[in-house]
Amino acid sequence: MFRCHTTIRRALAATGLCLAALPAFAQSSATFAVTATVLPSCTVVGGSTLAFGLVSPGVQADGAAVITATCTVGTTYSLSLDAGTGSGATVAERRMTSGADTLSYRLYRDAGRTQLWGDGTNGTSAASSTGTGLVQTFTVYGRVPSSASASVGVYADTITVTATY
Repeated sequence: MFRCHTTIRRALAATGLCLAALPAFAQSSATFAVTATVLPSCTVVGGSTLAFGLVSPGVQADGAAVITATCTVGTTYSLSLDAGTGSGATVAERRMTSGADTLSYRLYRDAGRTQLWGDGTNGTSAASSTGTGLVQTFTVYGRVPSSASASVGVYADTITVTATY
């Protein structure tokens, strides 16, 4: 038993010597800066086609389309619509074309079709909002008035939506 005890004492002494021989750990700390700049940004997508379907003389035709905007959080922006590509069109009175023929129509910001949607000229206004960082949806309401007259044909136009921020 004495022998075991001596062996244990020697093992502990050797371990102590080993532990004493290890260097003490030291630490040093520093800091660094982290920065980022988020610039105002908007992405606009012209979604669905605004289709009036079959248009009959003396009967108004209504339609709607959806556009979306994704803008950085807190970015105020406006969405304007141009006059389109139709011959003689304005932002207040747009024109679809079929060859040399035209068919008048209007675009609105509201379902009641009282607020003409354009670029802020000729009695029109743009839609305004503040970015949330998520997709925001806007409906464009269209109307071919019952007073519109046109020759038989398939009519089309292209509208450009612009985000200003």
